[in-house]
Amino acid sequence: MRRGLLVLSMVVGLSGGFLLAAAPEEAVLPELVVGTLAGYAGGLAGAFVLTAVLTAGAEGWGVLGATILGTVLGYTGGGALGASFGVATTGSLLGVEGNIGLCFLGGAGGAGLMIGLRVATEFQPLLWLLPPAAAAGATAGFNMGARTR
Repeated sequence: MRRGLLVLSMVVGLSGGFLLAAAPEEAVLPELVVGTLAGYAGGLAGAFVLTAVLTAGAEGWGVLGATILGTVLGYTGGGALGASFGVATTGSLLGVEGNIGLCFLGGAGGAGLMIGLRVATEFQPLLWLLPPAAAAGATAGFNMGARTR
């Protein structure tokens, strides 16, 4: 009985986004918030997974190098992908038909901007702003020419 109620509430909750279609400009803030949270989750997951893959079988100082490389590349790539998926999913659930290709391109551009600023200024905390920057780029890309379904 509980399982049926859970499935019913999930179906109603997910279909509510399609029934209450938002205008593209109304969906920007939810896309940005969910994209940022998904970017942080994707960045952490990417860092853990790529670090585990690169350190498998490594010995000595090679473990340290593989750990640093896996963490930086995994966090960057995972943050950009997570933010882009979060923005595209949120927009889709809100009934906005956006540009998926520009969404992912914008997410990568936002992440690249933060990496570039980090390298240029040598200010370490800029890496923590990578997911919001990727989400902002993904949101901008997704909403280029967006329309309500």
